[in-house]
This record gives sequence, C-alpha cells and structure tokens, in this order.
Amino acid sequence: MVVRTCTLVAVAATVLAGCASLPTPRSEAIHYALTTDASLRELASQCQFISPQLESQAVQTQRDWWRRNGAAVSAADYGLLQLNWEQQAAPVEDQRAYLSMQVIEMVQADAREQVDNWLDDRPERNCTRELATYQDGERDLSRNSSHFEMLVALQNDEKQRMADVDQARVINARYRRYGRSLFVVEQKLQAQGCNQPQVSILRNEWPLEVYDAVCSDSSYVLMQCEWGRCDTRR
Repeated sequence: MVVRTCTLVAVAATVLAGCASLPTPRSEAIHYALTTDASLRELASQCQFISPQLESQAVQTQRDWWRRNGAAVSAADYGLLQLNWEQQAAPVEDQRAYLSMQVIEMVQADAREQVDNWLDDRPERNCTRELATYQDGERDLSRNSSHFEMLVALQNDEKQRMADVDQARVINARYRRYGRSLFVVEQKLQAQGCNQPQVSILRNEWPLEVYDAVCSDSSYVLMQCEWGRCDTRR
C-alpha cells in the first residue's frame, strides 16, 4: 500500500490555513481506508478486461471485500466530510470543500500508482495474485489494528450523529453543494485530450456523481464517478 505520512494534514495545512485540520492518527486512518478501497476498484477495473475468468474474480472479490470492510470505508468517508460540517462563511466553506476534492484526487492517484506497481509487466498473473490478497483478507482494514481502532471510533460517532434525523438531513444537504470528484474529472479529461473542459455536475449523490464536459473543440464527454473513481461514458 502506498503510504504518504501525514498527507491529509499536509493538504489541510496548505488549503485551510488557520482552520482546524484532522489529527494525524485520524488522517492516516482515513487515507489508509480510502486508498485501500480505491486500489481494489482500480485493480478490478484493469483486470476485468483481460479475461472472463478475471472479470468474474474481480466482481466477486469486490463484493466480498466490501461486505467485510464497507462499514469501515464509510466511516473513513464520514471522517473526511467532517471538514465541511462547521457553519462557516465563504470562502472558508469553499476551501473546506476544495480540501475534500484534493484528498479524493490524491487517493485516486495513490491507488493508480499502487496498481501499476502491482501489475507491472505481467498483468494476467499479477491480477490473479493481487485479487487473491483482497479475497483472502490480507488487505482487510482490520489487519492494521491502530488504524482500524480509529475507523471504529469514527463509525460509532457516525451512528450517534446520524441518529438525529434533522441533523443528518442538514449535513447531507451541505454535502451536495459540491462535486467531490471534480478535480479527478478535470484531470482525467485533460489526460484524454479534452482541452480547457467546461465541467458541469449532472448528478450529485455521493458516492455516485455524474458530470458532463464540453472541450475546447466543442466535443462532449459524459463521466460517471463512484467513490471518486471516474470513467468516461459514451
């Protein structure tokens, strides 16, 4: 797993100068959970096109791993979004949203780098091996006890806070003001040759987001994102 020590804190210090940032242990636990999940999604996406057998293995591995780890990933996501909760006047609220976007972009970049290292020059053999490590529980989030304890604490806090229906409704409304995958979408569009994209969000129901973009040559691109991983839809 790619590890960037105190990465979330470093981003927070840059983007939110003067604002409270996540404590270092919590930041590392959030990065650990979100990047482990993102790496599996990227791995499954790359492996499924190699053979029908690998596609079936990838689908089953994702389903089984999420059944065991989904609650912890959701808790990490909850911890990240706490940055947006405090009622703050603009531009502080916008800066908090930008921090979330930057973290999602960073997590996706770390996941792509990790999967590229895993697959190397023998993707079929290595896909089988790496999917098996997820399937067999070697990359379950509970394997790192200190990070997992922090994720469990976040999960308990989430349950308590979301028990207040009115408060949960307000929090969810605030989240939907921003497309958290925007920076990932812009980066991917530019990598595909879409210059100066004008991006709009069509659906904002995290973890699912849908964007459309018009490029400088007037071509149109539709992109769908799930948990920050984005793919072009034709």
